[in-house]
Amino acid sequence: MTLHVRSITACALALLVATSAVAATPSDDTLPMAAGVAAKLACSGVFVAGRPLPDVVSKDIERVSSLTRDINYDLDAANNTITATKQGVTRSALYRPGLGCTLLVDTDIDTLNKQVADTVFPAPSPRTGAWPAGDEVDLAKLPPEIDQAALRQAIDGAFADDTPEKGIDTRAMVVVYDGKIVAERYAPGYGRDTRFLGWSASKSVLASLVGTLVTDGKLKLDDRAPVAEWQDHGDPRREITIAQLLQMSSGLAFNEPYVPGADSIVMLFQKGDMAAFAAAKPLANKAGAAWSYSSGTSNILARIVLQSVGGTPVAMQNYARQRLFGPTGMQSAVFEPDATGALVGSSYLYATARDWARFGLLYVNNGRIGGGRAILSPAWVAFAQKHAPADPRGRYGAQFWLNGLANADSSARQLPDLPADLYAARGHNHQAIAIIPSRKVVIVRLGWTSDSAKFDENRHFGAILAAIHSSRT
Repeated sequence: MTLHVRSITACALALLVATSAVAATPSDDTLPMAAGVAAKLACSGVFVAGRPLPDVVSKDIERVSSLTRDINYDLDAANNTITATKQGVTRSALYRPGLGCTLLVDTDIDTLNKQVADTVFPAPSPRTGAWPAGDEVDLAKLPPEIDQAALRQAIDGAFADDTPEKGIDTRAMVVVYDGKIVAERYAPGYGRDTRFLGWSASKSVLASLVGTLVTDGKLKLDDRAPVAEWQDHGDPRREITIAQLLQMSSGLAFNEPYVPGADSIVMLFQKGDMAAFAAAKPLANKAGAAWSYSSGTSNILARIVLQSVGGTPVAMQNYARQRLFGPTGMQSAVFEPDATGALVGSSYLYATARDWARFGLLYVNNGRIGGGRAILSPAWVAFAQKHAPADPRGRYGAQFWLNGLANADSSARQLPDLPADLYAARGHNHQAIAIIPSRKVVIVRLGWTSDSAKFDENRHFGAILAAIHSSRT
């Protein structure tokens, strides 16, 4: 089947997490990027999230940038591909069951399919019993310390959208208290089985896979990062440690702002081997001397994980399922790889809102799941939420965002009205999995918020906490 869809939306938003405007007029340089963005998001939106193509185009892709309008889409169900064409420039993405979508950049369909030949990854299965081990949730029976009316009002507020362009666009909210879901709501068109893109919240899950290897003694945080490109004795990058990669303090020169031509965009939409692209960057600072947010370092870490667990896409996917997703109950998780089979650790994890909540609960429980089984060591969990020494504001840990220095005045916190121990997996369009150990709370918010609209996490999450009486200090 082939489906053609023409672009129709008129709103122009910044590309991904851009802080500067994207050029409105496409050029030869921007056309491949625009087609790549469109093909990748369309493929994952349809095959992974299970949404209609016109819905993905109008609600997601066309809101990325003016460049991602006026694009033709061909959906080939026989080959599991979607091709996007803009002014004669085409890009395609291939869907493989269990792996999600991969752009056909520096590769082809046959090569990607051969990577997983005769491999069938398990599909999610129905589970009985109470969440999180099962899928049964009873919102009619909440703990007595929950002010149900206040909690409903707080959730309503998180979905409210009075912006002219309807740019808040909250699509899912899940609140966990004391190991149980106490609030859950979805926007029309989405539900408990919808997989949501985490964008950079994926980094925290990638870090957790690193954490399993550290917990098992297969990697050490202070060891030099095993990156082949850096092993010459005269190469100063040879001194970069795994901890420095995790804490965004590698010193590598990587241009993160999401505008055409930036390293992040070239890496995600124009390179088949993302880790190699990032690893080729020179040092801009001495390792450990400066903090600089870099999606490239996350994908270098993803390749380290790949090589540590067997070096093949099948081995990587099996490891993620067996060591993290299976034990935590994240059955819906689809962590998409690049053309080499390494996970796109910076950006491409899809999971249901409930499974994102299961991920947060793992950290609230100090690395343990039901029955007390340790998935991550307490030492790893402590490291994940310890601020990077090179970050003077204390707002970044090991691929997690922090609420600032714990001993600082609340005004110095990123979210001044929320507890100092809050830390979060966060991604573009304001994906947030907030972990608050002192309150036994996880708050999941997923959506497609424009940069101009701004979802007020401090206000909305504060209202949710206020409805849980035991959380008040």
